[in-house]
Amino acid sequence: MNQSIAYHEAGHAVVACWLGAEVLSVTLEPDADDGPRRDGDAAIRWHHQGMTPRQLCQKELMAVLAGPVAEIIHNDDDWDFGECEKWRSEWLADWQLAWQFARTLVPTDEHVEPLLRFTIERLHAIASAESFWQSIAEVADLLEAYETIDGQQVRQCVERWLGE
Repeated sequence: MNQSIAYHEAGHAVVACWLGAEVLSVTLEPDADDGPRRDGDAAIRWHHQGMTPRQLCQKELMAVLAGPVAEIIHNDDDWDFGECEKWRSEWLADWQLAWQFARTLVPTDEHVEPLLRFTIERLHAIASAESFWQSIAEVADLLEAYETIDGQQVRQCVERWLGE
């Protein structure tokens, strides 16, 4: 099992929880279904009440990019998607989904990359903050220990470190 994958999935789960989503489960042993091959999975449910479609899309964009950003921080990698090969290989499914969300939020294709860069920089700053990073690290530790955790465990970590 790869520790980076635990941090990646923890990033998705913690940010989604912090943004108000319901995390159902997080696993390092995803089902072998008809979807893309993946090393982990965070099952997340967004409740649309009180949110505009645009707000929901912004939150989903942040949650999708949070996995790669947490992995980048954990590995102390360069995040620039022009230089980082992982955006085109290991994180391709996240990248494609993020691109779709970003494209919904901006008027033209030319505006997608600046929005993605801004979102990644913002997430990097948020996730690097000590208490936020502790929440991600605790979820990653639980994943390494148990391989699958439920959303309540994620929520407890977020509440403990972020008071949410």
